[in-house]
Amino acid sequence: MNQEKIWEYFQFNAIERFDAANPRLKFIFEKALSLFRAAQPRVMNIGIGNGKLEMQCVEQGWETFALDPCETAVERLKEYGIQGQVGYIEAIPYTDRLFDVVFASEVLEHLDDKQLELGLQEIKRVLKTNGYFIGTVPFNENLLDNEVVCPECGKVFHRWGHLQSFDKLKMRVTLKNAGFEIISLETYAFPDFTRKSITDKSKSLIRWVLGRLASPISYPNLFFIVQKV
Repeated sequence: MNQEKIWEYFQFNAIERFDAANPRLKFIFEKALSLFRAAQPRVMNIGIGNGKLEMQCVEQGWETFALDPCETAVERLKEYGIQGQVGYIEAIPYTDRLFDVVFASEVLEHLDDKQLELGLQEIKRVLKTNGYFIGTVPFNENLLDNEVVCPECGKVFHRWGHLQSFDKLKMRVTLKNAGFEIISLETYAFPDFTRKSITDKSKSLIRWVLGRLASPISYPNLFFIVQKV
């Protein structure tokens, strides 16, 4: 599957579809902020989306880089002083031991086994010693549930291009085999708590609790922080 066509479509025609990720990206940023507090890390995000994570990092005064296969996404961020490169996780175009943090939220599930192995090797290469890799994947996704068929050619494919499904055991083994030390590996749902009605806030709270319990009804994500040692 050529996944670039999927993400180029959203970058050109429906970038607002990425806004649903904002609560998740805010959570990830705040977790990184708690690790560094007043320090000024150099960070890179893999997979730009709407650029919300990068913008939060820049506003904090962090030196911020980005990597994405879509040139449109990269050029959009450059307008805000963010240093971006067009490229892929399995061949990251940055030098060794450059970053204090690498982010990859909802990225690893798009990789085949070889890309996943190479991508984690590359992330470890560009991280400084004691640097952090922070990210999320869908938790325990049934890939068949999101398969669709093209009415033109009959090809069956995952609507979002997912190739991997992760539970805690698989993620733990995958990250440890890549040489990372596990700091945190937990399930969360990321509802939008900015909605103002009491009903919406109650629904968001229930979903958050169910996410911590890894209930499938909450569509939970698996959040991780690992360290290069």
